[in-house]
Amino acid sequence: MMGIPGINKNIITPKKHAEVIKDQNIKKNLWKMKTDVVVIGSGAGGAVAAAELAKQGLKVVLIEEGSYFTPAQFTGDEFIAQARLYRDAGFIVSEDQTISIVQGRTLGGSTTVNWQTSLYPPDYVTNEWSKRFGWTGYGLDEMQGIVQEVHDRLGVHIVPDNLINANNSVLWRGGKKLGYNPEVLKNNNKGCIGLGRCGLGCPINAKQSTFLTWIPDALEHGATVIPNMRAIKISDGKMKTVYAEFSPDAYEKAPNEIIEKMEITAPIVIVSAGAIEGPALLQRSSLGNDWVGRNLKVHPTSTIFARFNSEIKMYSGPPQSVVIKDGHNQEGTGYGYWLEVAPFRPTLTASLVPFYGKKQFEVLKNYPEYNAGIVLVRDGADGEANASVKWSFGKRKVYFELTPTDGRNMLRGLKALAEISVAAGANELVLPFPRITEPMRVDSSTNFDWILNESFAPGHLAVGSAHPHGSIQASSNSETGAVAPNLELYGHENIFVMDASVYPTGLSVNPQITTMSVAMRAARQLASEKEKRI
Repeated sequence: MMGIPGINKNIITPKKHAEVIKDQNIKKNLWKMKTDVVVIGSGAGGAVAAAELAKQGLKVVLIEEGSYFTPAQFTGDEFIAQARLYRDAGFIVSEDQTISIVQGRTLGGSTTVNWQTSLYPPDYVTNEWSKRFGWTGYGLDEMQGIVQEVHDRLGVHIVPDNLINANNSVLWRGGKKLGYNPEVLKNNNKGCIGLGRCGLGCPINAKQSTFLTWIPDALEHGATVIPNMRAIKISDGKMKTVYAEFSPDAYEKAPNEIIEKMEITAPIVIVSAGAIEGPALLQRSSLGNDWVGRNLKVHPTSTIFARFNSEIKMYSGPPQSVVIKDGHNQEGTGYGYWLEVAPFRPTLTASLVPFYGKKQFEVLKNYPEYNAGIVLVRDGADGEANASVKWSFGKRKVYFELTPTDGRNMLRGLKALAEISVAAGANELVLPFPRITEPMRVDSSTNFDWILNESFAPGHLAVGSAHPHGSIQASSNSETGAVAPNLELYGHENIFVMDASVYPTGLSVNPQITTMSVAMRAARQLASEKEKRI
């Protein structure tokens, strides 16, 4: 087991608030401070930005709404883990209940709870950024140096054969049998032994989340890191002020003496609050143009649970080690779907099985024999996604509907996944269509062409997401984006967005590596201009 970096003792957790109040002579539990840069959020974007800027000698304060947990506090209890580590306890539900989105809310953001998949988008995605939005220079050949640095820091490597579990083997076996091209994925860890606890926080520090990598880097270079602080509002001006409030942990009683509020003044603010909360923060601060919150991309995802004659135990082993990308680029459009598996534990499985009562219970009784294949769609095939984030009447609201081509790509993916599952030996499928009220018996002669004619209208297909992105998109023109190519918010000097919100199109791969690489590049550019910006 890797130890926790010693410098992490400098993280200002609620237990240290009394000491800080005394040292800083804080009055009325309001901490006012001045710095060069405030970073809001500590995930794949914020942690990297904070470390890069601190390394260049800038004084950085990073605040994070979630709590800081050491691996000793990570638990196999799903209910506790979801309440403590995820936003909205793991279920960000859209206003019309059309989608449920999973996102981390803890120090390290989603990197603390993600499934380690490490990919970078193909050229046809980055070419589209360049052609349609003038956001250039992100092709893998141009970004190779930075991507390699990210890989090295995270220990990215191909999953070894002995760690490819039964859940992923279904895709490999069925895919090979039907002539697809399954590939072994890369994961980011050092010393993974396949516990399968990634989504609940790695208890042995193998997964290289940002709280083990760039956050310690930032601390080593003098950054101040404060979890349990929620940014409420940013006020603009030559000097900006970020107003934040204490955000308690769901399970642990806060100490008696805490810093209740912060006012942090700085010439530069970096919003890395993610694609759901970032737009809401900017909107309630009256910052940015109409593209803030618009064109939210989520990689809409649907699940097929397939039952086998042997135990699968989908929770055991590294969550994702195999991918099938054959459906990625439909008719040369650059849009389509890809297939992975998910390590759903019983709670999440129960929420995703679209049955009720006895039927649902029967599936869960046989839980060890089920695998969970997922179809992920690169959304935006119709030009813009029909999804958005809006801050209204004091509440953050998410709206989502599948557009026609994205919906058709989802059905194509579900047909392929059903066929692959059967080819791998499945005898029963639980499909994501609520109209089908029991598991479907299947064998090698079952035809799945009917799936292509299913309705994907709201309520007719169960859709989830673990990849919210692109809701504050980059463009060389404020007519088609919210941030400029250097990720500076249009209309507001020295306010930047550095996280997965900036992608102008659906990303088409699990986002962490791209987000870290894009943040690293943007932060370095910003650091090179520090003389004129501070």
